[in-house]
Amino acid sequence: MGVKKQRTDNVGINKASKGLTLMYKTTDYKPNQTGEKVMKKSIITVVAMLLVASMVLGACVQKVEPTPAPAAPTEAPAAVPTEAPAAAPTEAPVAAPTEAPVAEAKVLKIGQIGMMSGAMALYGQQQQRGFALGLEYASGGEKDAEGRWIIAGRPVEVIVKDDEGIPEKAVSLAQELIEKDGVELLQGPVSSASAIALTNVALENKMILMIDPAASSFTTGPNFNPYVFRTARTNFDDTLIIAKYLVENNGPEFAHIGVDNAFGKGSGIALAYSVGKFGGSVIADIYAPFDTTDFTPYIQQAMDSGAKNLFLTWSGTGYVTLFQQLGDLGALEKMTVATGFGDNASFAAVFGSALGSTGLNVYHYTAAKTEVNDWLVKRHLEEYKEYPDLFTAGGMSSAIALAEALKKTNGDASGDALIPALEGLMFEAPKGTFHIRPEDHVAEQPMNILKLVNLDPDLNKDGINEYAFFETVYVSKYDELGVPCTLTGDYASRCGDLPIIPAP
Repeated sequence: MGVKKQRTDNVGINKASKGLTLMYKTTDYKPNQTGEKVMKKSIITVVAMLLVASMVLGACVQKVEPTPAPAAPTEAPAAVPTEAPAAAPTEAPVAAPTEAPVAEAKVLKIGQIGMMSGAMALYGQQQQRGFALGLEYASGGEKDAEGRWIIAGRPVEVIVKDDEGIPEKAVSLAQELIEKDGVELLQGPVSSASAIALTNVALENKMILMIDPAASSFTTGPNFNPYVFRTARTNFDDTLIIAKYLVENNGPEFAHIGVDNAFGKGSGIALAYSVGKFGGSVIADIYAPFDTTDFTPYIQQAMDSGAKNLFLTWSGTGYVTLFQQLGDLGALEKMTVATGFGDNASFAAVFGSALGSTGLNVYHYTAAKTEVNDWLVKRHLEEYKEYPDLFTAGGMSSAIALAEALKKTNGDASGDALIPALEGLMFEAPKGTFHIRPEDHVAEQPMNILKLVNLDPDLNKDGINEYAFFETVYVSKYDELGVPCTLTGDYASRCGDLPIIPAP
């Protein structure tokens, strides 16, 4: 693709799921060290292209009927290093602490579900590796005789299953893990549609489902139940800051092309909220099947809308085709296109003319300046002979969150014991401080703004790809963005004083 108008500014494209977000407290952008404002006109990158399934959400997942919310909030004990905000909504029975861990020496089995094959197998691998290293980190190096990491006095065994991004298969595998393998916790998946389907399983079995990397806000919104938690960011993390910049600098009208599934639809809702917050509107909300190879009619519809901004929510290898056809049809010259910096492997394929562009990102190991990240980078290199990637940190964050909660319950992994231990939890993860909101179980977390300065994966020619692609422009604090609470029905009252999406 030749260099277009936007290409000289900011073209952030990702292979399959992206992570991006910046946070803010004021209406001004943070200046860089030269005093210039970051994110001048360019194809800014944002769209958290997270996990997508290859099926339309309506065809794949039954809507979860909300169950009555517990009557009163439970005060979660103050968690890890930072002081957590006071609220704590779920009243769940708490097991009385014992001097010895509950069921001492009994192996704690965790079922991990993800896309370990297919178009997004890379993300499943990152999820799996990060979770394994997170357990090692949280254990402090303590193992049993069989080499299993010990958390809260219990050896931990992780049983990994491949759902191929199919919601029905995710549910079937989860049931098998519970009934046959005896797992007490579920973690994952990659696909947002699968994640929504698994919320039912968590509720029926009164078992904690810790979601990462699936990004759809539906799991902690319309499909919420008290047993569902996340360390994954939401679609709103991806859309709020980019909407602010584009409304103020390029125009108020947006078109959106999204994949027709849970992730894409969730992103569309988040985009409409975010754009509206800053005085803009989405005038064309367009969805295409995951297996689309000819995007012409969708791109043409976006161009015909008259919108100056085009926001993309896509994932998988189709992303490269989508961008090629945007160029062929002249959309990159007519509109400002927003998407995000994602996994390291995608850069060679799609970022050829994007040097100097500025974009948003969920995690890059070079941007996270934390002790936990230093440990992760070192161990990942030792164990896998490569650097951690986009969702490695998310897998590790899930493991740390579960471990911290288990320490509070003395190893009791039952859902009703872990709910109050997880609500309000603050802990240190590779990206920095995380806070699990007690109201809706959304994980507030840092996000990155990065500048692309290099496309050579092995810049120092040492035979190991260090992917030193970026200069860090800005890393937000965990609580800057103000992600809205999207609970509905009987759970809506849990939102309390959090920002909410206004009724239509």
